[in-house]
Amino acid sequence: RGLRCPALAERSVSTPRPVDVARLGLGAAAVARPGLFLRLARGRVGRGERVTVRILGARYLVQSGAGLTLTQPWGRPWAGPWVRDADAAIDLVHAATMVALATIAPTHRRLALLSAATAIGFAAADLRERIR
Repeated sequence: RGLRCPALAERSVSTPRPVDVARLGLGAAAVARPGLFLRLARGRVGRGERVTVRILGARYLVQSGAGLTLTQPWGRPWAGPWVRDADAAIDLVHAATMVALATIAPTHRRLALLSAATAIGFAAADLRERIR
């Protein structure tokens, strides 16, 4: 049995939430390769569409960065169930806006619905997660 310093043990890195890691990966891929997502959705692959996918990817990067930070020991004073709930709420609002976009912009329907489905999947993963 070795001696343990409580102050150092408290600062150890905790395991990241899988949903934050998934958001991080998707966000990085969307920023780096927006054309891939546009081809998957069989949507237009114009400059405006690429910029939009990059912006949505950046949103996922920011959201996952906040989630990853708040679940670490240095973020614990602010962490709690509200982080998971806020992540789910952000994704559900995103899904709702994408469904609205699919309704009013038929040329972007497939990509908007893919984005909505992804956001709903992330929200469901957040809400199923046990609070640590």
